[in-house]
Amino acid sequence: MIGDSAAPEDSTASAAGLALDATRTAPGGIRQRIRHHAGTLALVALITLHELARRRWALVLALLLPLAFFLVRLDTYWTALRLLSMGLGWAAATLALFTAVSSRSVDRRLTVTGASPTALVLGRQLAVLGLSWGIGLLYSALALVMIGDQLTRPAAVPLMLLLTATAATPLGSLVAAAVPRDLEGALLLLAIMAVQVLVDPTEDWTRVLPLWSTRELASVVVENLGSENSTYLHRGLAHGFAMAVLLMAASWVMGVLRLRTVRLPAPSPAEPIYS
Repeated sequence: MIGDSAAPEDSTASAAGLALDATRTAPGGIRQRIRHHAGTLALVALITLHELARRRWALVLALLLPLAFFLVRLDTYWTALRLLSMGLGWAAATLALFTAVSSRSVDRRLTVTGASPTALVLGRQLAVLGLSWGIGLLYSALALVMIGDQLTRPAAVPLMLLLTATAATPLGSLVAAAVPRDLEGALLLLAIMAVQVLVDPTEDWTRVLPLWSTRELASVVVENLGSENSTYLHRGLAHGFAMAVLLMAASWVMGVLRLRTVRLPAPSPAEPIYS
């Protein structure tokens, strides 16, 4: 008889079984293989969302952290909005980190059976990104209700939060591929976000930080920039999209290298023994 403590393993095993069935080599040409890999990616994303939904406390903390950052500085709404975005970025990156670390053993088994490492890496990132976008839209509505009348361009709030989540998600996956355990990864993400909040964004070197675009878009939302509004907007969007693509590519390369299978050469036939 199996107790309640075995339920998570049963769920993971059944989810892995579904993924194993979906990773069988697809017959046919290039189109069939593309559809097969796309189906594997979608299935991995759905399984990841299912596993994240079971971690209720992790989701609650991911929701409460940006809210705490926002409410604690609500007296200065421009700081509250910036901290809300940074809190969302940390939550998205941390969810991506924990998802990647916890799925390593399952993903290795799937790649051995023929699953595409690209589909596994991108499928999990897609799931976390979709969840982070949902949280971002929720907080966009909250910010517009509470401080929308004090903002210069409130319509840009969802753009700022969604772009922050888009850049932060592959950041968490990249950190997961670079460090051995989730504790070190969480501390590294915390250090990155702390530097991001504390530095002066006007310094040129700060543009290498992953969420530098958030400060530019926050200026568009809060300040009356006049003729410089389009400059700040285009600069923020360009940096955010470029950083998201760069981090996505780096996390994909690191993830694929970690999941690559090493094929041993076939043993040579034994030489005949002559008497």
